[in-house]
Amino acid sequence: MPGGHYSGANPVPTVKKFIESLDKDKRERDRKIDEDYAAQKNAASAGDAVPHKPQKMGVSGTQKTVTDPTTGNQVVIEDVDKAMMKRVENPTVIYACA
Repeated sequence: MPGGHYSGANPVPTVKKFIESLDKDKRERDRKIDEDYAAQKNAASAGDAVPHKPQKMGVSGTQKTVTDPTTGNQVVIEDVDKAMMKRVENPTVIYACA
C-alpha cells in the first residue's frame, strides 16, 4: 500500500525491493540482449576474414602535383568522385566483435 502507514503488515521496503520494483522486466531484457550479442559474435566468427580491396575514389584527369607545406615534398592530389562524397555525407559504422 504505497503512501500508507508502515506496520508489521506493511513493512518499510528495503532498497533491494525498491530497485527490483523499478524495473521488473530488466532480467528478461538483459537475457535477450546477451543472447543477441552472443549470436552476433558467433555469426561474425563463423565467416573467414576478407581482406579489404583498395578502391579508386579519384576523378580521372584531375591529378595535380603540389608541394606539401608541412614536409616540403612533392605530392599528387586529385578530386574525389561522387561515391566518396556520399560516404562522407552518410557515414556507416562497421560492427566488429573483438
